[in-house]
Amino acid sequence: MHLRTGAHGYGVVTEALRWLTVAALGTQVFVGYAMDVDHAPDGERKRLDAEAERREEAAEQQGEAAEERAEAEPERLEAAVDARRDDEASAVFGDVVTGDAFADGLSLPELHVLLGLFVIALALTRILWRRTTPLPPSAEHLSAGERRLEGRLEKVMLALLVVVPASGLLLVAGGDGWLAVQVAAHFAFLAAVACHVGLVLNNTVFRRNRHLARML
Repeated sequence: MHLRTGAHGYGVVTEALRWLTVAALGTQVFVGYAMDVDHAPDGERKRLDAEAERREEAAEQQGEAAEERAEAEPERLEAAVDARRDDEASAVFGDVVTGDAFADGLSLPELHVLLGLFVIALALTRILWRRTTPLPPSAEHLSAGERRLEGRLEKVMLALLVVVPASGLLLVAGGDGWLAVQVAAHFAFLAAVACHVGLVLNNTVFRRNRHLARML
């Protein structure tokens, strides 16, 4: 077994970093879906909606002015929930950074933040390791264009492994102003992964099938 990548193929360190990244990203996706995306219990939102509806009905009996106030009440309650959500998100980020999150066990949002930091650390480690060890030789059947695409995709995916979680952490710590960056980074990463998978499939599964078809 070789530690470094070379003519023999990928080394142990490169493979270990790659599969650690895959495992971390998979866990991150699972934790993200398991979290309550609104950061507020469904029961509380239902209670707020019911309270707003009750006030609106009561206002209909008290006059137009009271009705207008009641119609504005759902927006006020929603703003209060959103403000509390932002406060909780900032608190989660702060607890992870200071280490307070480990005192009583990690919540799902805290685990989500911690995994984001871990993915960034893995990406930076992979970038540094990549600078010290070359890629194995490309397959002989790859065209010059496919080899250039392969090299660019590697750089783009490594960069986005930093940008995606970093923009997510900024979204948690700094508010919705970073939402567009986070969404764009996600789409760019998924597009790069799709291109990479397509290139691999085209030069393995599809190529073997074309070769088999010519033989037949």
